[in-house]
Amino acid sequence: MSNYGAPASYNVAVASSDIPNAWLPDSRPRVASGGAHRILSIATQNGTVASGQPMQFQLPAGMGAGFLVSGSAYIRMTINVTQAVTNYWTFKQTGAASSVVQQMTAILSGANTETILHYNKQYNALLQHAVNANYIANDSKLAENTYPAGFISDASITVCIPVGLGLLNAKQHLPLFLLSSAQIQVNLAPVIDALTAGSGNAISEYTASNAVLICEQICPDSAYEMGMKQMLASRVYQMSFDTFYNNRYAQQASITVPLGLNSSSVRSVLWQSVPFIGARRTHCPTSGGQTQAYLSLDGALVSNSQLSNVTEQYLEMNRALGNIFDITRTSVGPQDLCTDTDADAADYTLSPLGRGNYAAGAYLGGLSCQRSSESGFGFVGTPVNQAVLSWTGTAATGEFYVFVALQQVLTVDANGTCNLIR
Repeated sequence: MSNYGAPASYNVAVASSDIPNAWLPDSRPRVASGGAHRILSIATQNGTVASGQPMQFQLPAGMGAGFLVSGSAYIRMTINVTQAVTNYWTFKQTGAASSVVQQMTAILSGANTETILHYNKQYNALLQHAVNANYIANDSKLAENTYPAGFISDASITVCIPVGLGLLNAKQHLPLFLLSSAQIQVNLAPVIDALTAGSGNAISEYTASNAVLICEQICPDSAYEMGMKQMLASRVYQMSFDTFYNNRYAQQASITVPLGLNSSSVRSVLWQSVPFIGARRTHCPTSGGQTQAYLSLDGALVSNSQLSNVTEQYLEMNRALGNIFDITRTSVGPQDLCTDTDADAADYTLSPLGRGNYAAGAYLGGLSCQRSSESGFGFVGTPVNQAVLSWTGTAATGEFYVFVALQQVLTVDANGTCNLIR
């Protein structure tokens, strides 16, 4: 009998030649890292919070805390509504749960480093004009009930609200390890600004319970954090971010708004009118019948056009947001106009935007103050000490909101002390 030799590849349990290439480890070199990545869940320190009250979230800080990943933070909470007889309600503007947030603040190393007033109004304005219909109809609707096409018949709903602070959404991650403490504070809105009753049954109160801030944390090797600390002995850590300076005024047919900004970089000034206020109103923004609007920065006019045409108002607002002729970020509005004494399902039904529902249901006016679109510049806006917005229209009741987009720089030294370059 002749001798038989087994194939070489059968001489081991499994030879490498028998393994599909897709199953083998990548042969390219990899960076060794002693760091860690976590998804943090941080419960509020305040338990169940009623309307008009604050809730705080204490973030990790100090050596070992690493970075909070930019654009990763949101707040999960359960909203519990007390309504007479039968529950039939929704969140105020666009139906989005962010309507319950009146103010949001970041407190770093004990210093108030960013505060956004009238957060709900500004957030809903950006939701209508700075994203797109697919995001609102799917992601935002699922997360926070945006444009639900009706009212909520339950007493409670759990929602997830994005944290829109500039410090938590900058191009750089927030360096928690350089700070001595870090806290996010959320102030809830009063009932009339947060919720809309879908019937004559009055809403007397709402609370937020089981609130949790969820975010990503990257923790590099301790040697990296120590090295960064040593470098800061002769310099400061710098982090640029965008934020908003917001104000509310009593609506009049003619308004002159002086804005003491003292800012090195104003990117845009935006405005809207909310002429109809009430428990069963949507508080949707309108043009207020705008016939003219002029913005001056330290005495110099931004535009000599009177902005009386709604189409021009829309395009200039998009220029102010950096969206003009953008095919991916598109505006949306409600199906119905902001004329009903009592809100109905059509007021909370998503619709493509036209001249009618833009001017009377999803309005945002604005003018750009941006000098450069180059990201390499530290500041791309206009340095402004005093701005003046002169507005004329037909609305004479309700509220008038102004949102100013600013750039600032956060600096942190070796001791964790935070300062702002405005």
